[in-house]
Amino acid sequence: MLKHKLNLEPVENDQDVICVNTVLPSYLFVFNLNRLLGLSLQRSNEDIVLSKSNHSFAVYAYDCSIMQQSWHVVENCYTKAEKAFANSLFDQLEQRAVLFPQLDRVDLLVCVNGLTDSLLKKIQSLGRVLSCYRLPKKLNNIKEQLTF
Repeated sequence: MLKHKLNLEPVENDQDVICVNTVLPSYLFVFNLNRLLGLSLQRSNEDIVLSKSNHSFAVYAYDCSIMQQSWHVVENCYTKAEKAFANSLFDQLEQRAVLFPQLDRVDLLVCVNGLTDSLLKKIQSLGRVLSCYRLPKKLNNIKEQLTF
């Protein structure tokens, strides 16, 4: 008697995550990305909020049904300047929070399906982008958390 076995392996997420280091604020990076690639990324109504703190991280989204691509840009760093105490050496103190502590040197995360090397090079060519690289495989758990 012949037996058939059904293989139900989990489907891998085809979304790629790009780590971006830039001196630009997120809205200017998104503006330049829109101009360069002809996208229409817009600020989402819902930010990502950490349950432990009151920091929120902006999310920009664009879905292109023609190209069958979905784009998301997520802030990974939140910097807030607060007025210093009266006896402090500085007028303002910066408070920094990170969405993913493993990526503490990454400013923005770009999530896109169907990423090509030429697309990655175009993003690297943006002015004031210091570095741009794919998310390392050892941090794929972050990729799963960023599934939109």
